[in-house]
Amino acid sequence: MTTIIAIALIAVRNAVRSRVVVLLLGMLLLTIIGIPLTVKSDGTVGGYVEILVQYTLGGAELLLALATIWAGVAAISLEIQKKQIQLLVTKPVYRRQLWLGKWLGLLAINTLALAVCGGVTYGLLRWNTRPGRLSAPDRRTLNTEILVARQVISPEPFAVEAQARQILEERQAQGALPTNVPMAIVYKAIRDGLLLEAHAVPPGNQLTWTFAPPAAGWPEHAFQLRYKISSSWLAPSAIAGRWSVGRATGGHRYEVTQTNTTLGVFTLNVPATALAGAGPLIVEYANVHRQPVTVLFNPQNGLRLLLYAGPWEANLARALLLIALRLAFLAALSVTAGSLFSMPVAAFVALFSWFMINAGASLRALSEYGNAPILASGPAGPGAVLRFFYQAVQWLIQPLQTENALALVATGQYVAWSLVAQVLVVQVVLCGGLLLLVGAGALRRRELALPMN
Repeated sequence: MTTIIAIALIAVRNAVRSRVVVLLLGMLLLTIIGIPLTVKSDGTVGGYVEILVQYTLGGAELLLALATIWAGVAAISLEIQKKQIQLLVTKPVYRRQLWLGKWLGLLAINTLALAVCGGVTYGLLRWNTRPGRLSAPDRRTLNTEILVARQVISPEPFAVEAQARQILEERQAQGALPTNVPMAIVYKAIRDGLLLEAHAVPPGNQLTWTFAPPAAGWPEHAFQLRYKISSSWLAPSAIAGRWSVGRATGGHRYEVTQTNTTLGVFTLNVPATALAGAGPLIVEYANVHRQPVTVLFNPQNGLRLLLYAGPWEANLARALLLIALRLAFLAALSVTAGSLFSMPVAAFVALFSWFMINAGASLRALSEYGNAPILASGPAGPGAVLRFFYQAVQWLIQPLQTENALALVATGQYVAWSLVAQVLVVQVVLCGGLLLLVGAGALRRRELALPMN
């Protein structure tokens, strides 16, 4: 362990001497301070917090990721190219110790940089939202809706699968299905259409959601309903709706009529008295607009229940820890690439791998619709081959894909410890350990200086 720490300290010392750390911190501070000055928000306190947290810290994460790839591949491949690594490998140093020392040095630099970025961002946030800068309503919105950590609970899904299968079987019996589209895609299209229909509220009608309460019980805090609506009118408009929230049995139902536009995300603050009683939480929305219009809720994220889960500062710390763990995996990937290839090839491999991991949504769509009619030519057509390829790539990178922690923090959503533990185990321990074995094995087979075991 002493050897690994010594190699890590040498890596950090070399980075400081080459002024890489100083330049990196300067660029990070410029990003954090410059983006809020150049990017304009929507004028709300929530928009400002989103820019300061998600965009500035997101830009810092991007900058750190690129710096990690460059420093990681250069940590070994460039030293091999310049024959500087001979100063280490001629000593009694195992290849795994060399790999771990380089990786640990990168981890220390990234941790320091993230700590500085998080501290500066939090200081700017508190300074620019001090009591003298915000009105009383904005302060209340900031403290009750944004600078909190709230657990997000989705409603129980609407059961449309049986109806979708029945429609699919009827159309298949009638011969009304396309022959060059897989049945799974046709079924998904039918099911999505039924979900859209189930989440539509015609004039004078109402829509009901059911939320299962947490097993541990409800906290003694007011909770929120966060929603977004659209309508059958093409132009943006304000639509009146009546909300009714309460338990299935007993308790006091909370009812309120609100007028919301079809642009933006809205929050309904519900007092804790609505949680009294027993059974699931029932939420109803009635379309009471005077003019005939159909209100539409997105089946995926049209309505969410938000429960208080802790202070915002701890939530920000968990998000930064999650970013640090992801950068630790990226450092392991870069050091292994530098152990396998020369500097240009290693940089390309690391960048391409990082790009593929972050293109999860696009790959997921291609894996589902890669056999589109324009590409398909039967079960073994080019569309099927491409779809199989996209599915294979998606299967490989799926364990490395995580939620955007900064987006959760910026909107007051809870970053769960389970998510942090998942990234730690999967990306750092399992994938990082596998990359360690590959990198150390490659270094043993490369002629660095004198042969050694």
